[in-house]
Amino acid sequence: MEKRTAGLFCLILVLCAALIGRIAMIDSHGEYISAARNHSTYRLVLARTQGKIYDRNGIALAGGATSLKALIIPSSRVSAELAGRLPAEKYKSIESELKGSYPFVTDVDDGSCECEGVTVFRVPKRYSDTSTAEHLVGFRAKNGGQNGIERAYDQWLSDAEGELSVTCRINASGKSLEGAAKEITDTTSRSDRGVMLTIDSNIQNIAETAAKKHITCGAVVVTDIASGEILAMVSLPGYNRNDIASVLNDENSPLINRAISEYNAGSVFKPVVAAAALENGLDPEEEYLCTGTVQIGHNTMGCINHTAHGSVNLEEAISHSCNTYFINASAAAGGEKILETAHALGFENGTKLGSHYSSSKGRLPDKELLKNPAELANLSFGQGGMTVTPVQVAGMTAAIARGGEYIEPYAVIGLTDEHMNIVSQPFLPEKRRAMSSSTAKTIAACMRTAVVSGTAKAGASDRITSAAKTGTAETGIIKNGKRINQAWYAGFFPYESPRYACVVLAENGTSGGSSAGPVFKEIAERMSYFIQK
Repeated sequence: MEKRTAGLFCLILVLCAALIGRIAMIDSHGEYISAARNHSTYRLVLARTQGKIYDRNGIALAGGATSLKALIIPSSRVSAELAGRLPAEKYKSIESELKGSYPFVTDVDDGSCECEGVTVFRVPKRYSDTSTAEHLVGFRAKNGGQNGIERAYDQWLSDAEGELSVTCRINASGKSLEGAAKEITDTTSRSDRGVMLTIDSNIQNIAETAAKKHITCGAVVVTDIASGEILAMVSLPGYNRNDIASVLNDENSPLINRAISEYNAGSVFKPVVAAAALENGLDPEEEYLCTGTVQIGHNTMGCINHTAHGSVNLEEAISHSCNTYFINASAAAGGEKILETAHALGFENGTKLGSHYSSSKGRLPDKELLKNPAELANLSFGQGGMTVTPVQVAGMTAAIARGGEYIEPYAVIGLTDEHMNIVSQPFLPEKRRAMSSSTAKTIAACMRTAVVSGTAKAGASDRITSAAKTGTAETGIIKNGKRINQAWYAGFFPYESPRYACVVLAENGTSGGSSAGPVFKEIAERMSYFIQK
């Protein structure tokens, strides 16, 4: 027993001696322990992503762009390399960071700067500088979506956040450890879920190109007549979503979506009055003698330049936009019937473009006010205090082409998962009978005559048939001594078998035909290729 105890005691002494020796060795290499304790990581975020916004074909309108970023580990050798590889201005902008210790990330134009110590990544970017449908899609800031679909569906898009980051190993002074592997974390695939729109990028590009060629400020809306889906929505002027600051003080207000904003209607509202009158028993063949003016109380009202159209029926009144005919027709129909028809066609209602997104409502006069003959006369050709949106006018135009059934125009198909499968309840637009099919057919024929021989001739094409109504709305605004008018062109094509409705608004236009008609014509001609296929 004593021998066993003595042996155990000796073993303990040996172990203690070994431990003391190890401690002494560690103490003599204290600087290495200190360095090891201070080895750490430095994480750099290259991109943060949110849910994408898609067109109807799965093309990303937001979240589909990319850019190049360089991860740079500073050293004298890297500085010398980059001085010869980067443009002078770019090199100067990062020179102070190159003199530092910590790794950093910077935007680059191409991958030519890549070398030992510099790694170039292609990273997701929310918007390209030439992206389309910016007013409908909207833009994001650090605190979320600011307008358009980005704002309306901000929660869904924000919840799909992903990230691309790189983690570097650094020492206590921030220097990257030579040879240490960089860890890349990529969860950006989470952001493949998003919102799918009815927009068709091909048609959107056609509409944008045509609009920019002919007008400076205004809007274009193209809809599918059968479904009510908005295939293109253009607002001018446009803006670069990567440079919002540059347009904040622009007097033309590029950030406003004019396609869903209120404007004076003018004669583009006359089809509503025609529908109300026809539904109230108007004989379209009955003629009215237009002398160019008509006296309403103390007010003298008339056609443009007091033009005397002579004896006109409904077809001639619409095709030549005769104000006095419609003043007479509105008196026969009554203000209450006109308002009822206007409401049935979506006016004075915010057009519900998606579950969380609507247009402006516009304004119609109160029915009590319309007991005043002068107010009713103003309404008959779209003047007075009433306002409408281009989207509303598109809904009216499509209803006429559809045979009198109104389908509320809409822009959102639904929410998608990461594989672009719709996971929300389908958006169901409001539908209702706004006028009889015979009334719609009569008005459509009148609009066809307007294109062939009336005020809408500027939108006529030899390539495709169409029907349209023009409008030149007085705003009461005078700028630099000139009266500001809003020019409208609302039509559909092909006339024989309508598929598309197209509305063009040209702010400060000369007339609906001359200012907005060429935009309609170019869109219809270019879209004729879709119809032929």
